[in-house]
Amino acid sequence: MDPRENSGCLRVGLIGLGSIGSYIARSIMNGEAPGTTLIAAADPISPSQDLIQELQDHSVTIVDSFSSLLNLPLKVVLECANQKVVQMCAASFLSKGISLIIMSIGALIQDSFYSDLVTKANENGCRIYIPSGAVGGIDALKAARLSGLEEVTLTTRKPPRSLGKIEGIDLDHLIEPLVIYEGKAIEAVVRFPQNVNVAATVSLAGVGPDRTSVRVIADPTIDKNIHEIQARGAFGSFSIRLTNNPSPQNPKTSLLACSSVLSLLKTIQETVQIGT
Repeated sequence: MDPRENSGCLRVGLIGLGSIGSYIARSIMNGEAPGTTLIAAADPISPSQDLIQELQDHSVTIVDSFSSLLNLPLKVVLECANQKVVQMCAASFLSKGISLIIMSIGALIQDSFYSDLVTKANENGCRIYIPSGAVGGIDALKAARLSGLEEVTLTTRKPPRSLGKIEGIDLDHLIEPLVIYEGKAIEAVVRFPQNVNVAATVSLAGVGPDRTSVRVIADPTIDKNIHEIQARGAFGSFSIRLTNNPSPQNPKTSLLACSSVLSLLKTIQETVQIGT
């Protein structure tokens, strides 16, 4: 069923109660996405006692696996876990007619997975939503693609501590910016599954994962996550730069990525939708 149909509220299930999932869960419970009700949350790893208490206080059912969500009266399931979870569960929800909001977008540009999910959603009358996440310019990329988009480059700069461990590179003692990856988006999301989901979003909106160029730079001189998108084509050209504060709970994720999900939950239900 199309989640936009008006039947009182948008009933949401959530997979993953880590830093992003817990932030979004609390935001929904605090009324920051009007018209949205969090029905249930799934996480195989027990969340903090404080969060459990908050969920219980708002009558949110807590389960330990995504399969436990399948038979609940949900319109949308929001994935905030990882690429592996998306690959494991996405088809199951779409088969039940439950729409998906996917945060671990890198999973979608591997093999034929994306096209298979689109087919499944069409067959069952539901939708796949991909938040803009930590980047801007997605509307412009989608429009430019229709009139002739020739080239898209994404450059991501992050503090070394937000990149975790990378084999063969000592990020702890960097004193100047270092390019740690330069290649196509399709490989970037595999090499950095928790850091460059934005590469997947940009590639799906634009020229595709095989043609989208990506540079990842570890930069010890910054304390924010910086994304720069450059695009060129028949439409002209544009360049956009975002300097994002990291999420207080997780330096690997920009706060804007969390906010983009709340914005999407509101947009799904709004009569007037701004932007393409």
